Amino acid sequence: MAMRFRSQRNYPSRLLSNDEAAQLDQLIGTHCQSSLTTVVQIFCPEPPEYTQWMKKDCGILCLITNRTDNQNHWLRIYCLVRREVIWEHKLNNDLVYQAPTPYFHTITSSDNTQIGLNFADEAEAAIFLKTARAYLVRNKALTRSGLCKGDISSPTNFRLISHIGWDRRRGFVLYNVDNELLHTFLSGFCNRSHAQKDNRQRAQYSSFKRRTITKSDISLPIDAKVIKRNNGIERNTI
Repeated sequence: MAMRFRSQRNYPSRLLSNDEAAQLDQLIGTHCQSSLTTVVQIFCPEPPEYTQWMKKDCGILCLITNRTDNQNHWLRIYCLVRREVIWEHKLNNDLVYQAPTPYFHTITSSDNTQIGLNFADEAEAAIFLKTARAYLVRNKALTRSGLCKGDISSPTNFRLISHIGWDRRRGFVLYNVDNELLHTFLSGFCNRSHAQKDNRQRAQYSSFKRRTITKSDISLPIDAKVIKRNNGIERNTI
């Protein structure tokens, strides 16, 4: 049995062969990533009544995320034969994603542009519906908050006003510290040092009191001399 190709950058579809998955990777490029991939047919409302769906094309539907900006997501359909994007739409708040049936989904934008997606795999269609709606809910929550990650800029005209730090080689580093803050810092540091020292002394004293003498603590006699021997018995003294 041949091993299936599994892209390390893009979520694969079980409907694609190894060669097709590799071609899709090249079309998506290195700066983007597909978190979902599946095969669909594209339908559009048929004019002039727009009451029936008409098949327009087929391709590979992907949920695309830009690697440099995780805030923006796109729905894109790629054609491997023409090697191009045949449809795309940003996954923003004006998008209405519905599922009239488990295998047929509709997408409507604010300008009333509507397309239908007929999924080749119903299980992948369910995953796509759940994920796309989750992204839309998250985007709406960020919009209501009025602030997103992209709105926070990097600091400008940064200046170091004062600093108290620690350096392994130089010890405490003080820069432009006012006397009141310096006094507070030194007082707290000294009190903490004395407290740590007292705690260490108490710990040493407590461990000394709890310590008991064992046989191994008694050393052998040194400078022993024989002073008297009776009946083969030697008496030693120190």
